[in-house]
Amino acid sequence: MKVSVLVPVYGVEKYIRRCVESLFNQTYADLEFVFVDDCSPDRSIDILRSVMAERPERAGQVRLIRNPSNQGIGAVRQTLIDECTGDCLTFVDSDDYLPPRAVELLCAEMERSGADMVDGGWQRVTRSGAGGVNKPFQDGDERRYLSLLLCQNLVSNRMWGRLYRRRLFTDHGIRLARGVDFCEDYSVMTRLMFYARRSFINDPVYFYSDENATSYTHTTSPRHVRSFLRSNAIVLGFFTANDTRSRYLTPLQIGMTNVLRTVRANGFSLAEADSLLKYTPRGAVFRLLAALFRGKCPQAIAEKLYLAVRKTYVTFSK
Repeated sequence: MKVSVLVPVYGVEKYIRRCVESLFNQTYADLEFVFVDDCSPDRSIDILRSVMAERPERAGQVRLIRNPSNQGIGAVRQTLIDECTGDCLTFVDSDDYLPPRAVELLCAEMERSGADMVDGGWQRVTRSGAGGVNKPFQDGDERRYLSLLLCQNLVSNRMWGRLYRRRLFTDHGIRLARGVDFCEDYSVMTRLMFYARRSFINDPVYFYSDENATSYTHTTSPRHVRSFLRSNAIVLGFFTANDTRSRYLTPLQIGMTNVLRTVRANGFSLAEADSLLKYTPRGAVFRLLAALFRGKCPQAIAEKLYLAVRKTYVTFSK
């Protein structure tokens, strides 16, 4: 089973050596490493090439693609998927890194379980070192997992630290959108889980670096909010078209209400948000919640009611 390790590269000269060395030190043999240089303005690619020169035995497994212009993370991830040739794929951000047996452990569980996706444990890395292991969601019920994903902020929607069968993307036409460079994980993971059989292991398979102050997770701007809205619009459109039995209507609406909540909390234009999201609530409860977040009701009151609705759904949907 060939595995493609997919790595976007942009502005990570402080971290990329650690990342690439961890990839080249993987114990799993049948690997392909695909790097996309998104016009990185620093020495990231020079450092990548120097590590490649130090490890000539990996040369035949490496592909380095350069974008003609900066595309953003959503487009880069899609290029990586389009260009890879593995039976399976995994995403690694170039300021993060892997323990040596990461791919081996994920592949072993995929072969054992026959799953389409295997989720692993991960550790956060700060300047003080690596923290404890964050275990993946432990419930094997795919429908419940997807419901909690759609609710937002309850289970992780990260794309990294997982192994996927490539056909899960290609057979269902699940693609990342150019311009969705923040919250792109949510737009992908929810659609994948509509089709996927999921398994998990608790072993740590990913070191997530919280050291890079320039990463997307450390910044919030109107551009990020617009990306967040576009990501949610993709999810809303997908489930409106494909969830014909409305199995996920309630958690989807809880998620869309959270979008309105987030927009208002960030002081973003609700009129612009509505034009990008195009969400029409269904049912008295969700019409009320939308009206509260769109209107002049104090944020704290709207929040309290929203959280009560979400808690009630999570409690009684088990």
